[in-house]
Amino acid sequence: MTRRPRPGSRRSIDFLLVALFLINASLTPILKKEYIFCLADGDSLEGDEDFLAEILAEQAREDEELAGMEAEVREYEAMKARQYSSGGGGMPGGDRGGAGGPKMNKMGGGASSFSKLEDDLKKKEAENAKKKAAQEEEIALQEAERIRLKREADFEAELKKMDDEQRKKAQRQKARDAKVVRRVLKAHNAGKHYAVLGIHNLELQLGPLYFFNFSFGPWTIFRVKTKEIKRVYRNLARTVHPDKNRDGRAEEAFHALETSAEILTDEKKRSDYDKRIIATRRRRNKRAMESALYVTQLAWCRSLSTLRLIKRVLGPFSTPILVVTALII
Repeated sequence: MTRRPRPGSRRSIDFLLVALFLINASLTPILKKEYIFCLADGDSLEGDEDFLAEILAEQAREDEELAGMEAEVREYEAMKARQYSSGGGGMPGGDRGGAGGPKMNKMGGGASSFSKLEDDLKKKEAENAKKKAAQEEEIALQEAERIRLKREADFEAELKKMDDEQRKKAQRQKARDAKVVRRVLKAHNAGKHYAVLGIHNLELQLGPLYFFNFSFGPWTIFRVKTKEIKRVYRNLARTVHPDKNRDGRAEEAFHALETSAEILTDEKKRSDYDKRIIATRRRRNKRAMESALYVTQLAWCRSLSTLRLIKRVLGPFSTPILVVTALII
């Protein structure tokens, strides 16, 4: 005897199937549109993100290499600590000294290999840091170039909306702005923070002077005050600010101006920068003095050699001829 399904349960199953069909029919177009939209966005951004993806992949590989090197350094430190602790027990002499000799020799060879490994790891870290800095600099240059092109395009669009008189006036103003920007960026690339702000650094350091067991100085003269630096920065910032300056590289120059002002208005950073400047000047003056002494000495030696040769060639007539020549000159 077979059991027939109840009319109510059959009706509920049909209702559930119809509901599932309607939900599927309503969600499928939405999901397809979202998928198509995502694909379109990916295709449009793929060309712009290729370079960034390559840089990120390279940086990831370098991070993995650095992590591996750090693990090797930790292993090396652990092995060196174990060898040091084991070597301490074999140091006492007597009959143990002979047995400890070969062991210590092996340890010495291992230590030299470990030191070589450590030097290689340091060189690798320095190379990776240099590569990373170069990549960051390349990204910054590309971003600055993109901003410059955008600003130039905006300026050209504004020129098209002006009449002849306004266009000439805007172009003259842009030429003046470009001159200021070039000066700021040139000084910034040379690392001259005082020149970025247009300040002539005439600071001199005298001393210290020593008298017996006493020292006097050093004294600093012609030092530019921090208040003056801030005043010059505010005035120049109004000229270089991207909202006022029409040059394409105004934003880059403004960031350079902020960096220089930050260094020169901080007493510690300014002191370190001044010390580097003084050390550079001393090295340059020392090289110039050595070059001048070398040239003078070389000229003197050549002159003596020439006089000896003339005296040898002319014989007894060399002295009167040289005297007459000197009187004529």
